[in-house]
Order: sequence, then C-alpha cells, then structure tokens
Amino acid sequence: MTKEEVVKLLILIESVYPNCVFKDETVQQWFQFCSKMDYEKVMDRVKNHIRKSPFPPAFADIAVFASEENDFPETLQIWLWKGREKMKHEWKSDQWLAEYSAR
Repeated sequence: MTKEEVVKLLILIESVYPNCVFKDETVQQWFQFCSKMDYEKVMDRVKNHIRKSPFPPAFADIAVFASEENDFPETLQIWLWKGREKMKHEWKSDQWLAEYSAR
C-alpha cells in the first residue's frame, strides 16, 4: 500500500468517526505498518468495520497480510509416498510364513 492509499484510508476513518483524529506520530506508524498490505483488502475490512461498529477501528481490526506460500502439502505427499514404499519393502513376509497365514 502506498502512502497516498494510507492517507485515503485515514481520511475515510476520520470522516466516518468525527471524534477520531490521527496525530502525526500515528500517521507515520500507519505508513510503516500498511506498507506490506493490499489496499483493496484493507479497504474492504474498513468498510465492513464501519457497517458494524460505532467505534473507530484499531489497526488489528483492519490489517490484512499476504499469506506466504509454502510447500508443506507437497512435502507431506512426498513423505507419505516414501513411507508407503518403505512399508511395502519392509513388510514383505517370508514364504514359509505365508503358508501359515489366513487367506
């Protein structure tokens, strides 16, 4: 999010909540915190908050961070596949044991 977008966001909050006035230090912190967020998603959260709450939003109420991509599902599938192969290899029963097992 750019500084211009943060300013638009804060102007919207101040216009809807007249008793909410941001100090210079607070605006600087919002610039810093919002730099890694998506403007459209944050704006959606702000509008949703405005519809539901008579109080101005805290930063935590409207923050939307991008989720990081991970390869956990792929890693899990590989691990499960290797485990299955290992079980097939290690669990082969001997021929003499097969003749005594139930069929």
